[in-house]
Parts: sequence; structure tokens; C-alpha cells
Amino acid sequence: MQQDICKVGQYFQWDQRKVLGEGRISVIYEGKNTKDNSAVGLKKFRSDMLKDKNFYLREILKQEELLLRMMQPENFIKCIALEETQNSVYWITELAETSLRQELILAENGKLKLEQVTMICKNLLDGYLFLINQNVLHQDIKPEGILKKNNQYYYSDLGNGYMISRFQGENIQTPYQSPQRTLNQIYTSKCDVWSVGIILYECLQGSVPNIIINETQVSKEFTNAYSQEPIYEFIIQCIKYSESERLSWEQVYQHPFVINQLGINVDVKIEQSYTQFKEQFLQTSSKVDLYLMIGMNSQSDNTENLSKQEFIQSAKRLTNTSSTKEISSLFHEIAGFKATHITNKDISNWQNRVKNRLKGDRGYHYPLMPQEQTEQDNQLKNLPILKWTMNLDKKKVKNISLLYPEVVEVLLSIKASMIKFDTKINDLFNKYDPNSIGGITKQQLDKLILKIYPEGRNDVVLSHVFQFINQFQNGKITKEEFQFCIFDLDIQEITKTRN
Repeated sequence: MQQDICKVGQYFQWDQRKVLGEGRISVIYEGKNTKDNSAVGLKKFRSDMLKDKNFYLREILKQEELLLRMMQPENFIKCIALEETQNSVYWITELAETSLRQELILAENGKLKLEQVTMICKNLLDGYLFLINQNVLHQDIKPEGILKKNNQYYYSDLGNGYMISRFQGENIQTPYQSPQRTLNQIYTSKCDVWSVGIILYECLQGSVPNIIINETQVSKEFTNAYSQEPIYEFIIQCIKYSESERLSWEQVYQHPFVINQLGINVDVKIEQSYTQFKEQFLQTSSKVDLYLMIGMNSQSDNTENLSKQEFIQSAKRLTNTSSTKEISSLFHEIAGFKATHITNKDISNWQNRVKNRLKGDRGYHYPLMPQEQTEQDNQLKNLPILKWTMNLDKKKVKNISLLYPEVVEVLLSIKASMIKFDTKINDLFNKYDPNSIGGITKQQLDKLILKIYPEGRNDVVLSHVFQFINQFQNGKITKEEFQFCIFDLDIQEITKTRN
């Protein structure tokens, strides 16, 4: 219908009913470039986060888009343009064929073939080299953000969705974020190694591993099926619970599986000397007043902050064996990526963050200092069993954009049919999840819907019904999700409010 067609910029338009996916901060539509009639992907960022006053969040998105568009890194989905309105920001990208999450949903028992998983691993590691060269962490690698085109897999962003969510005060836990992040501990780029390992495990096993007594529990089925495959030991090393036992990115690219099976042979150097320099600076700067350093080195009358160059000169006086590159890296870790000056308060906050072992946005690939790592490992021994907690909250319903009339009609039909025939959820799951695999798969839900609602024989509608009910976005519908979406939510009221 004409009222469902939206436009942004001079050439781009999309149909609100053609939803490809939805994340924490955006909805992705299939769109069109009217200049040449080519198909595009259009990522619309949530307007409630990007009102005029929220300049900071807009700048994050614009900088990320600019970096991707200018650099055009391999194994990242291509950015075509950015359009901005008063209420939102839009990324226009090349159109992918599907996402890894969609492939897992459609796969039998949620499992992919070993050859396909090997290809996914190669594409992810090829793409991550760009992030290492940019000296940043992704922090939000998940199946929804991995897209497929021409039989290759691509990252769809640099992970700023996680940073924005945290800025908004949201604390969303998923199995793809490392235990250190879930527990609000300090962490390094090994958090991304965890994410890649968990994704590969899920692709082969059909589910993510559990955490039992602070260890990553690998199922016997997984071990029996893949223990003789070269990828097995690689995955096990990527999903070690403790960071001190988990592979670093240097070790990832030195691993025999990566070199011999994937054919990736690169020399990745993440300088170990930085940790020694940082520890030395921490000890020395705790004893020396920054204002004294400013008085000794400043070329201006400004005694409130240090420029980057002044900081480098001052730090060299304290630690004369360190390189300019190491000091520059510390400057950005203390003051932030965009900062041009550093204050006494910045250093004080950084000192407290390290001393108190509070999680900060490290943003760098360097490992923890020995003192930090030892203390963190000791803490892990005394922590309770980690469980990923995902609450179903009526105020935070996901994938609302999928609730167009055809999807709503199917959802209401399921509810009406179950009420009419007094069908209990337990009975439903006993029938459609007889092997207790942890939930109803898409294929099983399709059978259920077509039995209740034969008119719903539309693959797109069926797919969107599954995506909406699957609030945990893990490829299987649990009893809790089914109860929440079919009976607890007022779908008609939500749709009315959205419109």
C-alpha cells in the first residue's frame, strides 16, 4: 500500500512491511535506490535515541558509517550512503541475501554443515584483521550482525550498537558476550574471541554451551561429533571461561587450524610491552601530581590540562624507556578516542578504575596487566555460577516493527485457537518439542501455524511470526516466550500505539 512507502534523501525509499531484521538500536528494511532501481538495505536507527539533543549518539553513528564507507574493508558489508533527518539516522548499504541468524533458524535442528562453519570462521577472522589494525574492539559480534552475500559472510557494523546501548543505560546480556562483560569485570579484546567461538559452537551444535561451576560446559554430543576435527580444539580454546586461559588474537592467528585449514597466514603483533609501560606509569603517576608535570612541560599558560604532545613529553620524563606510540595509546585509553587534552581528573579516574578493577571501555587489544589478571582469576573462583539472565519485559518488546497486519492476524489466530480448544502450552510443547531440545524450531512452529491457520501459508509471514515470538533471539522458542508473546502481550494495543 502507498502509505507504507517511506522515503529519505533524494533517492532512497523502502516499504515498512519489508523488515529484514531488528536489533537493539535499529530496524533493517529492504529498500530501493530510485536512481538506478538497485536493491539496498536500509538501517533505520531508533528515533527515541537520536533526537536533536543527543548529539553524541549521532556522532558515533556518523563516524562509524564514514569509516566503513571510506575504508571499504573486506568482509564488511558495503556502506553506500548516510542520510540524516531530525528524528533519525539512516545507513544505506548493499543488500545481503540473509543473516547467519536466519540460516540457523532455517537449518535442521539449528545446525550447519562443518564445511559451511569453516567458511564462516575464515570470513570472520579475515574481517577482524581490520578491527585489529584500527586498534578497536567490536564487542557486539552475534549471528544477527553477520550477513551473507554471494556465499561469503560479512560483518554489518563495528559494534557501536553495544556502546550506544550502554550509553543509554541498557544492560543487555547475551551468550555472545564474554563472562567478564556479563559480570562487569574488566576485559580485553578476548571478549571478541569468545563471541566468535560461541558462534562457531552454536553453528555446529545448534545451541550455545552452558556455564557450569564457572566453566564453559561443552556437551558430550559436540565432543563426540567433532573432537577429531581440527576446528574442535580451536573452538574450545576460544570459549575458555577465564581470560587468562582463552586465546588472544595473536594466538588465534598463530593457531594450526587457522594457518593450515583456513589458509590465513598473517603476522599479528599486539605489543606486549604496552602492559609493562602502563603498569610503570600507574605506579609513577600515583606519586607525582599532574599539575607539577604541567608546570614542567607546558608551552602555554594553561595549567588545567595537557595536550597530547605535552602528555607524551611529561610521560617520557616519568618512564623514559617507553616509545611515543605506547604513550599515545595510553593517552587515548585515559582520555578517550576523540580527546585532544587530558586533565588531572582523567588520570585520577583512570587510576581508580584500574586499582578498583572496575570495568572501563578499554577499547584496546592489549592484555591485562599481570596484577589485574591475577586478581580477576582469583575473583572468578569465588563467584556463583554464571547464568545469562534474559527477562521478558512488556516495556522492552523486541521486533515490534514486524507486527504488520498479516503477522498480527496469525498471532491472534494462534491465541484464539488455543483458547477455543483449551490447548495447554505444556501439551503443545510436548507435541512439537518431543525431544526437549530447548524449544520449538521454526520448522515446528510452521507446522503448528499451518494446522491452526492454513491461510498463513506465506514464507515471509511465517518467518516474521517466528522472529517476533523468538524474543531471546536464540533460534528456538521457549515456553516463556510463547506465553509472553501469545497470551501476555496485547498485540492489538501494541500495534495501535506503534502506529
